[in-house]
Amino acid sequence: MLLLATALPCAAGAAERSRYDELKRVIDRNTGFAHMTRGMNMYTLIALRSCVTELDIPVLTRLLTDRDHVTQLSAANVLADLGEEGKRGLRQALAAAPDVRTRGVIEEALRDADSPTRRPIQDYPLSEQERKRVRGCSPPASRN
Repeated sequence: MLLLATALPCAAGAAERSRYDELKRVIDRNTGFAHMTRGMNMYTLIALRSCVTELDIPVLTRLLTDRDHVTQLSAANVLADLGEEGKRGLRQALAAAPDVRTRGVIEEALRDADSPTRRPIQDYPLSEQERKRVRGCSPPASRN
């Protein structure tokens, strides 16, 4: 019984680490292409957003503390795109942000989330050819 009780939290932690690694790979795979084409990281945002649901908010919040600035920007913008739950995750991350740069990224994402001109990430205008270049992952519902 004790073994089962300790195995469940470990399995959950391993699954979250695995999901973190998967989302980080999506960001890394799309970042180079984004910088060569449209600047910022819109391809990265579209790829990451296509991978996640509200179930990934804890993992996206952890990505905010990654040392890579593009990873932080991507996670913050996708959290802002996830509605009220995403904004709640951003506010919680802001309270625990380890440095000024991370706080700045989160504050900007929160401002953008409340902007009346904000467009959902998936509505960003890309041609069909450009959309085919976006390299996402499987959404959490189809994960095993």
